[in-house]
Amino acid sequence: MQISAVTRDPWETDFAALVPRFTGGLSAISSALIIYIIFRSETRLSSIYHRIMFGMSLADICGSIAMALTSLPMPSYMPKEEIFGYKWAGTRLGNEYTCDAQGFFVSFGMGCMFNYNAMLC
Repeated sequence: MQISAVTRDPWETDFAALVPRFTGGLSAISSALIIYIIFRSETRLSSIYHRIMFGMSLADICGSIAMALTSLPMPSYMPKEEIFGYKWAGTRLGNEYTCDAQGFFVSFGMGCMFNYNAMLC
């Protein structure tokens, strides 16, 4: 007797929709805390290090919030799902424009954050 396991793709599980919400939210809160600490310091934005960290934290907040939204900005109806035969997990409330905006903020935020990080080296 042969037992076959049903395999699911990662994007079809609730885990794929919930984990980025938690980690993205935690990252945004941590970056906001860094900005708070910078403005509470005596030097504030007068040091170059604080300016770079401030810019990196702002970029990380943009990217992390967009990533934390996971499937919410996705269009509620996507015809490609029927063609390819899979369904994304999570609640979808958006349209094509909200999905494009999310993609922009993830790309812009993460790209800027990595560039600011390279400036620290």
